[in-house]
Amino acid sequence: MDDLITKIKSVPNEIWWRTLSYIISAFFLVPNITMIMFLIYMGEYDFFSYDFFTEGVFGMKLFFVTTAFFLLISSLAIFSPVLLIVGKVKKKKIDKQLIALSILFTLITWSILILEFISGADTARIFFVLGMCAVIITHISVLIYFKAKAQFISLGAITFCIVFMSFNWSAQSSKVISIGLQAFGVGGDLSITITNAQSGVKTKGKLKLISPKFIYFTPSTEKGVASYSLSNVGYYVVDKK
Repeated sequence: MDDLITKIKSVPNEIWWRTLSYIISAFFLVPNITMIMFLIYMGEYDFFSYDFFTEGVFGMKLFFVTTAFFLLISSLAIFSPVLLIVGKVKKKKIDKQLIALSILFTLITWSILILEFISGADTARIFFVLGMCAVIITHISVLIYFKAKAQFISLGAITFCIVFMSFNWSAQSSKVISIGLQAFGVGGDLSITITNAQSGVKTKGKLKLISPKFIYFTPSTEKGVASYSLSNVGYYVVDKK
């Protein structure tokens, strides 16, 4: 036991602070941003699901993590040279092959983005994603190259930026959250057909969210968001195409 205590005490304070910053990111930042972004998503479409927050916490985090993973990969694909530049500034040795691959993938990604702009894609959504990716790549740079103090400052900054952007561009934020929902076929404006368990009547619409107890969707013949109790559903079909 004494040997263990001695080893723990010998660990530099910097490592402890770095570990704390990672723990806060995983167990405080992600859960709270997840909840905020889903509240914004529901507010954008004018509905609220109590059971989703009380019984669907795991699913909520899973959908968010899927979206976060997409943003992380996008950040690296779009802005990876930023990591190389910061590394050079911090006098870190970077392999030349890594530099070449980074530049190649970034050029390919930007070429695809330019084609998206030319083809008339949703430019507001693309700019929002680019803004989120810029914030994320900045935080990654700090985590890799800077000390714990800077990491905590970056943690606060990225939290503020994400929340600020999500509230001020709620429509674009909702489309980003839709990425995770669409991946699992539980929301994001996918087409859905619901069959009533008793009458067999089919109802079609655009799916907003499937919670533990309800299906929230916009009926094809009406406006707004309707809720359909899963206890009354014989089966439903979600078209992910």
